[in-house]
Amino acid sequence: MPKSFALLNRISARFTCVQHPSVPHLNAQDPSTRDLSTEQKSPGLILNLGLTRRLITLPFIVLALQAQAQMIRSDDPALIEKAQAASYGWVAKNDLPEYLHDAIPPGCNGLYIEIGPEAAAALTDEELEKLEVIVEADDAKITDGNKAVLTGNVSVSQGTRSISATTMTYEQELERATLADKVTIREPGTFIQGEYAEVSTSQSKASFNDAKFILKIQRANKSIGSQSIIRGSAKSVKQVSANVVEMEDGRLTACEPGDESWMLEGEKLTVNRETNRGTGKNVKLKVGSVPIFYLPYISFPVGDERQTGFLFPSFRSSDDGGLDFSLPYYWNLAPNYDATLTPRFISGRGTMLEGSARYLNKWMRTEGGLAFLPNDGGSPDPDLDDLIREGQLTEERARPNKGNNRWMAKLDQRGGDTEGWYTRADYTKVSDEDYFRDLGASSFASNNQIFLNQSLEVGYQFDHWKLSSLAQSQQILLVDIDSPYRKLPQIDIDGRYNFDDWTFILQNRYTQFKHRDNRPDILTGQRFNTDYRMRLEKRYPWGFFTPEVGFKTLSYDLDENPLLSLTEQEQLSLSAPQASVDMGLVFEHGGGAFTQTLEPRVFYLYRQFENHDELLGIGANNDLNVNFDTSARTFSYGQLYRDSRFIGGDRLDDANQVTLGLTSRWQNNNTGRDLFIASVGQIFHFRDRRVTLAGSLSPEETEDTSESASELRVNLGRRTQLFTNAIYDTESRKINRGSAGLNFASQDYKKLFNITYSFLRDQNTLGPSNIINRDIDQLDVSFAHPVNKQWSLMGRVNYDFENQQELETFLGFEYNDCCYRLRFLARRWLDSNIANLVSDESAQYDQGIFFEIHFKGLGGSGAKVNSILNDGISGYETREKLLY
Repeated sequence: MPKSFALLNRISARFTCVQHPSVPHLNAQDPSTRDLSTEQKSPGLILNLGLTRRLITLPFIVLALQAQAQMIRSDDPALIEKAQAASYGWVAKNDLPEYLHDAIPPGCNGLYIEIGPEAAAALTDEELEKLEVIVEADDAKITDGNKAVLTGNVSVSQGTRSISATTMTYEQELERATLADKVTIREPGTFIQGEYAEVSTSQSKASFNDAKFILKIQRANKSIGSQSIIRGSAKSVKQVSANVVEMEDGRLTACEPGDESWMLEGEKLTVNRETNRGTGKNVKLKVGSVPIFYLPYISFPVGDERQTGFLFPSFRSSDDGGLDFSLPYYWNLAPNYDATLTPRFISGRGTMLEGSARYLNKWMRTEGGLAFLPNDGGSPDPDLDDLIREGQLTEERARPNKGNNRWMAKLDQRGGDTEGWYTRADYTKVSDEDYFRDLGASSFASNNQIFLNQSLEVGYQFDHWKLSSLAQSQQILLVDIDSPYRKLPQIDIDGRYNFDDWTFILQNRYTQFKHRDNRPDILTGQRFNTDYRMRLEKRYPWGFFTPEVGFKTLSYDLDENPLLSLTEQEQLSLSAPQASVDMGLVFEHGGGAFTQTLEPRVFYLYRQFENHDELLGIGANNDLNVNFDTSARTFSYGQLYRDSRFIGGDRLDDANQVTLGLTSRWQNNNTGRDLFIASVGQIFHFRDRRVTLAGSLSPEETEDTSESASELRVNLGRRTQLFTNAIYDTESRKINRGSAGLNFASQDYKKLFNITYSFLRDQNTLGPSNIINRDIDQLDVSFAHPVNKQWSLMGRVNYDFENQQELETFLGFEYNDCCYRLRFLARRWLDSNIANLVSDESAQYDQGIFFEIHFKGLGGSGAKVNSILNDGISGYETREKLLY
């Protein structure tokens, strides 16, 4: 019940009368004013009743409905008069003053008006309790000392809380108050109106007949549209005990008065505030007058606490996936652990079950999940059916997982963050390479994950040393990439000591490499790396100076393999000293609103050459190289100041080089933000690089200079950035790699625009066992733009010029009504399931129409459209959080 009902609870037997301003004042302490043994009648009295201020909370907020409509508090007399005369205190736009028109949310046609000054609404409950409770009426009768009858404009108020009616009767012996005819309750965020109300002031019971109400909900972490309004009605609202409230024939919606686009109806809703649980019987969701969802029984949480019960179901439908329906059930098992079980039906494939659980204590956080689809019925994609009928594909190739059991297992655990020890577990495994493409995420990028990580790490952090052990494997999801080696285990013992400006680093790593494929042509074994360094670091306002010396070692024990002529463990060992100096200056040109800097930087690196021939040409045919996890870096600006041109630990690359770089930035003196940053740099080699992955030198490794790398970033606004980077070959005088683009977001994130062009030419990378073509030539354009307050357009084009094909294209619109939102997408994308199986270009694509309706306050009909937009439009996820 609303807190205002507390004004009628436990009315004391002592009545004191204060005259209306039209009659002489009566002293409340005068004994004659307390003699109520005979009937007294005093027109125009204000009664000060000795009321205890016990607060009761209206239960319907437990449904956590969120809407667009806004509630504005006002003390404008003309506006208050309109609000009092209107249903629910809602005033249409045409009747609102001009200064309030901008406060109307998109799709809405008016505002709910609260009565009273903003300052009063800001008072806390404790401050309100100190205020006097005032009862006003045109006429009052007090009979036999225990019954008061008030008629005509009856009002009970305390600060911003008030109850009004045409008549009110209080019976002291029965400890009962009744109100009739236009009964209205007002308090900040709450408005209730009905024909009759009855309150037991001793038994914590109350009822309200033929009630209609509005409630304001303040949403957390929302900077735009932070409040939500719901309205509803009920045949009766009853408080049957101090903590249990029942509503019969209740109706709830987030739509404005006069609009019933959707409505949640329940034959009986019960809320127990002691157990923080609510229940509903025969609950229906109606769109217009048509019921679209029904539950004979539902359980929901009261307030913000988690409670066991069904969550809102998810619906999705598309051309490639058919109908996909899921209904999650949530178990709140304890304050620190819970679980969710989700039955899911996918047309054409069957019924699957998904489950997840969370556990939290002071030492660790653990989340896990399982999913299982028995006897997959195959994809309902009509494009595949056409290809099978035309003979371009067989059923087996088109639907390789038909009839198979599909499953996924996932574990994510983090422990010991605040202790010396820590644990990390990141494990995901699926039944087949196509699992996510068929059953998981919807975007092109997400559908083409390369691998799933499966790792467990345990460690301990001492004052100066860190000890850790890692076991790691990976599941490859693309058929044309070899499986990487497993680390079973990797042990690190790392030390770090700081003495003023001196730093000593001692890194030791032992790794046992295994492989999931038991092929005879695969090397396995153990590797031990060390990296010891001593560094002096001097930093000043005008620059920095950091010299460093170090020593690296690399050794192996390769496992026996008679087929490779390794009849005993092969022991190999390498080592190399190194030295470097990193230094830079900062020149500033001040004056005015900006400071311009010029920052030259010099980085010299020397590492002695160590012959790696014993790692090359191993095996019976001298065609294997020792390489467990190492590949060459793609040259970029970030590599200019790195001390290795390889990723991994299988090479001690030689170096005798100097990097010259220059950075300039423009900085706003008022905000401290960089408005413009430009950087350029190049490496100059004093000798050819001799250490390679496969033994042969590439042309780049014999050149005296590297390519020139540059970056440029211009901040055009707080949320708008222009960027470009380029790798320029000074020998051929052409740009080999680069990207450029613009990311724009308006201040309120309603407008988004992104354009990126990326290219990578003549870039073949040698991996552990094959050559990978990494050429890229792509354009990606995406946007979200409001046409007016209610309509928005969004779209994306991602085109691959290298292969002359679309990767993804979609165009859609969004209609934003006051109480619901519609989103529609027409999408065409490269179907990675069949793109490599057929030559017909049109058959390589899927296309579909996606439709989603979001009833504000009840959630959406599915997450697929949202997933496509979040992955395809940079900034869209932030837009959703701020606006909805």
